[in-house]
Amino acid sequence: MKQQGQQPFLCMRIKNMRCFFLRAQSQMNENMITYRKTKKGIRQKRAMEKETITKDKKIKENQKETTALQVIPAEQRKDWVSLAFVQAGICVCVPAFLLGAMLAEAMPIWPAIISGSLGYLVVVIGMVITGMMGCDLGVPSCTACEAGFGKKGARFIVSIIFAVNLIGWFGIQNGVCGEAFTNGLQAMTGIHVPVVVSNTVWGLIMLLTAVYGMSALEKLDKISIPLLMIIMLFGLYLAFKIYGRQGLETETVQTMSFMSGVALSFNFTAVGTINAADYTRFQKSRKDTVKSVFYGVFPMGVITLIMGILLTKISGEYDISMVLINVGLPLFGIAAMIISTWTTNSTNAYSGGLNIVMAFKLKDNKRREATLVAGILGIVLCNLGVLSHIEGVLSLLSYVVCPIGGVIIADYWIVGKGKKENFRPVDGVNWCGVISWFIGALCAYFLVKVEFSGIIIGGIVYLILEKFMPSTSRDGICEQ
Repeated sequence: MKQQGQQPFLCMRIKNMRCFFLRAQSQMNENMITYRKTKKGIRQKRAMEKETITKDKKIKENQKETTALQVIPAEQRKDWVSLAFVQAGICVCVPAFLLGAMLAEAMPIWPAIISGSLGYLVVVIGMVITGMMGCDLGVPSCTACEAGFGKKGARFIVSIIFAVNLIGWFGIQNGVCGEAFTNGLQAMTGIHVPVVVSNTVWGLIMLLTAVYGMSALEKLDKISIPLLMIIMLFGLYLAFKIYGRQGLETETVQTMSFMSGVALSFNFTAVGTINAADYTRFQKSRKDTVKSVFYGVFPMGVITLIMGILLTKISGEYDISMVLINVGLPLFGIAAMIISTWTTNSTNAYSGGLNIVMAFKLKDNKRREATLVAGILGIVLCNLGVLSHIEGVLSLLSYVVCPIGGVIIADYWIVGKGKKENFRPVDGVNWCGVISWFIGALCAYFLVKVEFSGIIIGGIVYLILEKFMPSTSRDGICEQ
C-alpha cells in the first residue's frame, strides 16, 4: 500500500521536473535568439559606422583635392556663387590698384574709368570663352591644350610657361606683402621683423590655402572679399575726408589713347584670362561659368580700378593699404595688403602646382606636393632678391602666353565647333599649334607691341595652318 501511494507522488515529481527542464530549454532558446539578434545588430551597427567613417574620409579627401589633371566628377562641381568669390579674389591685388594709377596719370578721370572698365569687359569675354572649355571638359588649362599643342607640346611648352609665370608672380607679390607687413608693424609697435621672416611666414600661410585646394580658396574668399570691401570703402572715405576733392578737379594732359587704356587693362590680367579653366572646371554648366566670371571679375575689377584712379587723383597714392597707413591706421592698411595679396597669391600657387604636375609628369594625386614646391620656390626666389631683377621678363611672358589662348580657342570653338566630344588630345607634338603660337608671339611683340594681339594672331594662323595639317578636333577625324 505504501509503495502504491508513492507512485503518484513520483510521477508528479517527474512531470514537474520535465516541465521545469522544458521551460528552461525554452528560455535558453529565447536567450540564444535574442543574443544572435543582438550580435547581428552590433555587426550591422559597426558596419554602418565603418561605412560612415569611409564616407567621411572620402569627403575629407575630396575637400583636400588631391587630383590635378583628371576630369572633375559631377559630385565635386560647385555652384556659381562659390566660384564667383574665387574669381573676385583673383582681381583684388596691388597691381589692380596700380592699373588705376597708370590710367589716372595718363588721361582725365572719366576716360580712365571707361577705358579701364571696357578692358575688364574684354577680360570677362575672354575668360568666359576659355572658362567654358574648362567647364565642358572638366580639366585645367594645361590639359585643355593637349589637342591644340599635342600632349608633349602642352607638357614642355605650355605648362612650363605657365609655371614660370605663376611662380614668379607668387614670389613678387609675396615680397610686396612681406615688406608692407614689416613696415606697418614697425610703425604700429616699433618692433622690427626682418622682411625675410615676414616673406616666409605669410608666403607659407598663403601657400597652405592653395595646398588644400578649391574648397579652401572658396572659404577664404567668402570671408575675405566682404571684409576687404568694407576696409577699402572705409579707406576711400578717409582719403576724401583728409585730402578733399581738389585733386579730382586738376586737369590731366592725355598722354595715352583711349584704346591703349583698354589694352592696358586687359594686359594686367592676360594670363588669368588664358588659364581660367583651372577654376571653371569646377562649374556645373556653361551658364554657371558665365555667371561666376561676370559677377566675380567685372564688379571687383572695376571697383579696384576706380579706387586706384580716385586715390591717385586725390592723394597721389594708388594703394589703399598705403593710404590707410599714411592717415594713421596702419592696422587697417596691413589687413588690406595681406587680404588682397592672399586671395590672389593663393591662386598663383594653386595653378602653378597644376602645371608642375604636367611639366614633370607627376602622379595625378601629387597636386598638393607640387603646389608646395611651387610656393616654396617662389618664397625662396623672393628672399634671394632674384625676382626684383626679372620682373620685366615676367611681364614679357604675357606676349608668350596670349598666343596659347588663340590656338586653343581656335581649335576648340572653331575647328571643334565647341563640342566636348570633338576634343581629342594628340600624342606627341601638334606642330600646327606650336608654329601658330610662335608666330603669334613674335608678331605681338615685334610688330603690334600689344600683348593680347597674340590671341588674335595665334588663332588666325592656326586656322590657316590647320587646313594643311587637319586637327583631330575636326568632325569626322579620329586620332591615329
